[in-house]
Amino acid sequence: MKVISDLAKVDAVDMPRSVVALGTFDGVHLGHQEILRRCAAYAKCAGARAVAFTFDRHPLQVIRPQFAPPQLTDIEDKLALIEATGIEVAVVARFDEAFARATPEEFVREVLLDGLRAAKAVVGFNYTFGWRAHGTAAVLVELGKKYGFDVEVAEPVAVGGVPVGSTEIRARLARGDVAGACAMLGRPFSIKGTVVPGEGRGRTIGYPTANIRVSREMAVPARGVYAAIAQVRGLQLHAVANVGVRPTFEGRVPGIEVFVMDFTGDIYGETMRVSFIERLRDEMRFGSAAALASQIGDDVRNAQKVLASCHAGHTECGVQAAAGRAGTAASS
Repeated sequence: MKVISDLAKVDAVDMPRSVVALGTFDGVHLGHQEILRRCAAYAKCAGARAVAFTFDRHPLQVIRPQFAPPQLTDIEDKLALIEATGIEVAVVARFDEAFARATPEEFVREVLLDGLRAAKAVVGFNYTFGWRAHGTAAVLVELGKKYGFDVEVAEPVAVGGVPVGSTEIRARLARGDVAGACAMLGRPFSIKGTVVPGEGRGRTIGYPTANIRVSREMAVPARGVYAAIAQVRGLQLHAVANVGVRPTFEGRVPGIEVFVMDFTGDIYGETMRVSFIERLRDEMRFGSAAALASQIGDDVRNAQKVLASCHAGHTECGVQAAAGRAGTAASS
């Protein structure tokens, strides 16, 4: 997939006309995937380019930063997920105050027509665009009639009777319902970050952990302990992840600690992805390090039971992982 950050660099010869999927696409959830796949299918039938138009940040980060939501995917993951739907070109526009001031009609003329030569646009039912979100899916339909391009508005995709949406997925993560978030994403919610040195207390009780530093802009599940899949150095391994402040040791700063089964090695400075499969329990304070170690042993056994069905690419969790046994672990 070709990624373009400047509309002025769109080659008219390479893209004489296009079918464009429009959206922020945070999370690239099942609803987004439906929009993107329709776009790719229409483009193939019409002999046009399949294009996804999105932004380099959430618009609220510019318009009302105090209300900007945590992100479900960083730009790297978002583009990889978009590409997997069959999109050929992703336009990642810089969203700034000047862009925010464009009227819906200016957006249509300058972006869809002059920039992308769109023959058709595909959007979600709740799509908004233009100055103060005055543009809606219905407005886009009318502008399409005026300027001679087709518009398809996709109906919501529902899971368990609930419309799929990024806001709903964030709400599920906020209450620790990672399985519910997975159902709407079509894959486990995951987050990646750099392995950084911790205080080394995990090693003293027999469960060394990798401490993951993630961007403050990213969403994380509610505090608690989770069965997880850790991906590092090309391996996918069973793990137990703790999201919280380590209350037994008077922790104060929230973070993610991961005990990785069947792995040893110095991975400081490397990137680890953690996929959250199921919440095991709340974060708890224990009276001693020995009591905590005993509970972690139970957590590992419970995680193994949860994750046993996920190895070998089991579709329920959507990731592959070694079967795993309790043993040595990550880094600190």
